[in-house]
Amino acid sequence: MEDLLSTLLDIEERAWKAADTRDVEFYREYLAPEALVVSPRGILDRDGIIRDLMENPNELPAYVITDPKVVPLGEEGAALAYTVSFGGQTIFVSTVYTRSDGRWRAAFHQRTPASPATCPAD
Repeated sequence: MEDLLSTLLDIEERAWKAADTRDVEFYREYLAPEALVVSPRGILDRDGIIRDLMENPNELPAYVITDPKVVPLGEEGAALAYTVSFGGQTIFVSTVYTRSDGRWRAAFHQRTPASPATCPAD
């Protein structure tokens, strides 16, 4: 399971970098055809995610991913969850991955802002 966690965390970190640099080509390969994202902008399908990436700035300050966990979902799926902190924000993140043709792709992604009660004290 440690290998699965390491593999998916590496992909996730590349996705953060691609969002920061608006790397649309990465996202076209990264997203499963049925991909959905739940975000403050609403529920976006694959085309909406790519359009949002192109139209909205995503410049991210330095961030730190902590407490990653993975749950296998059969042979061809897994859910990755972690906490990310940047710019004074803490967000709980989950991404569900599916594997086809030997490649892991994001099928579902959600970011939930932490409430003040769950944020670590400065």
